[in-house]
Amino acid sequence: MSGTHQRPTVVIDIEKGFFELSGSSIPENPMEIFTPIFDHLNKYLDDPQPLTELNFRLDYFNTSTSKLMLDMIHKMEILTERDGHEVNIRWFYRENDDDMMEIGEDFANLCRLPIEIIPYN
Repeated sequence: MSGTHQRPTVVIDIEKGFFELSGSSIPENPMEIFTPIFDHLNKYLDDPQPLTELNFRLDYFNTSTSKLMLDMIHKMEILTERDGHEVNIRWFYRENDDDMMEIGEDFANLCRLPIEIIPYN
């Protein structure tokens, strides 16, 4: 799903076990965006790949989006705890955006999976 100024770009490739949110996420109704994501994710949990990748490459997001992103991470925890699958979570932030770096670190502290914090230009 292509993004707009308020909606993130969403890439879901079930065959490759790849999920990515990028851009900005400040929708008035976040469930409109996240319900289909969670539908795919829940279906994926029934038959996951041995390796799953979840990337966050957001420039800005609102509080309701952050709650839903954390819910996505908790779903990924199920894969490792229940099935022993490998999950890579990456948090990308613009090189000089200390706020987004710190938010990524906060997310890492709120979950049981490691999150790789990666700066980019």
